[in-house]
Amino acid sequence: MWIVAVLAILAIEGAVYGAYHPSRFDATNFLQFSFSRSETPQRLFMYHKLSSFADLDPTIVQSGDSSGFYGIEPKAIMHYLPDGVTYLNLSCCANLGFNGYYNVFRFMAERSKKLRYLVLHVTPYTMPRPELWQSDGAALWGDANIKVFGDAIAREFVAPQHYLYPPSLAFRRQVSDRIFLLNGYFGNLARPLLHNDNYFDFLNRYRSTLGWMPENDARGGVYATECDIPESEFFDFKNFKYKTYTEEVFDSYADLARKYDKTLVIIFQPVACTYGTGRGSAKTREAIENFRRNHPEVEIPFPLITTWPAELFSVPAHIVRDHTDMLADRLGPAMADILKRHGD
Repeated sequence: MWIVAVLAILAIEGAVYGAYHPSRFDATNFLQFSFSRSETPQRLFMYHKLSSFADLDPTIVQSGDSSGFYGIEPKAIMHYLPDGVTYLNLSCCANLGFNGYYNVFRFMAERSKKLRYLVLHVTPYTMPRPELWQSDGAALWGDANIKVFGDAIAREFVAPQHYLYPPSLAFRRQVSDRIFLLNGYFGNLARPLLHNDNYFDFLNRYRSTLGWMPENDARGGVYATECDIPESEFFDFKNFKYKTYTEEVFDSYADLARKYDKTLVIIFQPVACTYGTGRGSAKTREAIENFRRNHPEVEIPFPLITTWPAELFSVPAHIVRDHTDMLADRLGPAMADILKRHGD
C-alpha cells in the first residue's frame, strides 16, 4: 500500500509541476504564513530580495542590518564606480543576525559569476554578540515578535534540502489564506492579510532601487551621548583562550570570502554618539584591530566610531531619508578606491 501511496504522491506532484512550473522560491517554508496586522515584515523583505535578485549577477553585494537597508542607495554608490559595476543592496534588519547576513553572501556567491565584493554594512549598535550569531529564535530587545531568523536563509535557499520540497508547497499560502479567511465557517480562525505601510512602500520601489528603501521612522529623538559599544566574549576551546564575538564572526566572514575568492569589505555606519573617553568602545575597537592584523586582505575603510550630528538620524541606527546622499558620498569614493586597488 505504501508503494501505491508514494506513486500517487509522485503523480500528483508531477502533475502540479507540469501544469504550473512553480518557482523554488515559492515552494519554500521560509515564509511563516501567520500574517497579522501587527506582524513584522522582515522575512518578506528578504524573500522578495532573494527571489527577485537571485540571478542579477552583481559585482558587489551588500548584506547587513537595517542601517544599510535604509541608508545605502546602490544607484548613488554606482555614480562613483566604473561603468558596468552593479551594487546590490540585500541588507535587511538586525534580526536577520550575523548568521543571516553570512548566508545571504553564501547564496549570492554560489549563484553569481561576476560577484567580486561582499560588503558587510552594520551600525556599531548591532555589533556581534551571542544572540546575533547562530542563535535562531532569540528575541531581540525583549520583543517576541522580533526573532533572529538567519538560519532560515541557509535552510530554505542554500542547503540541498530545498531541492526536495514538493512543487505543491508553492500553493501553501493560497490554501492557508482560503481557510483562515472563511469567516464563520471555522470558528474564530479568520485573519487579516498583512497590512504594513512600510512593506507596501518596499514592494513599490525595491526592484527599481536595487534593494534600497528610504526610512519612514517615527521620530523619537536621537541624542549625542558617549558611545558605549558592549563586547561579548566566549571561551574558544580550539585555541584554549577567550575570544571576542567580533573576532569570531569577522573571522568566519573572512573565511567565507576566501572560500569563494571574494574581497570582504566591512563598513561601520556613522552614529550620533560621541567618542568621548573612548572607554565605552575600547574592547570592540581592540578586537577590530586584532582582526585587521590577522586579515590584511579584508578592507575596513572606516573606524568603528564616526560621529555625525544627531539631527541627521531618525533613530540611532538610521540616517534620515533626506541625507542618505551623505552616506553615498562617504561610501562611494571608498568603494571606488577599493576597486582600483584590486584592479577592477
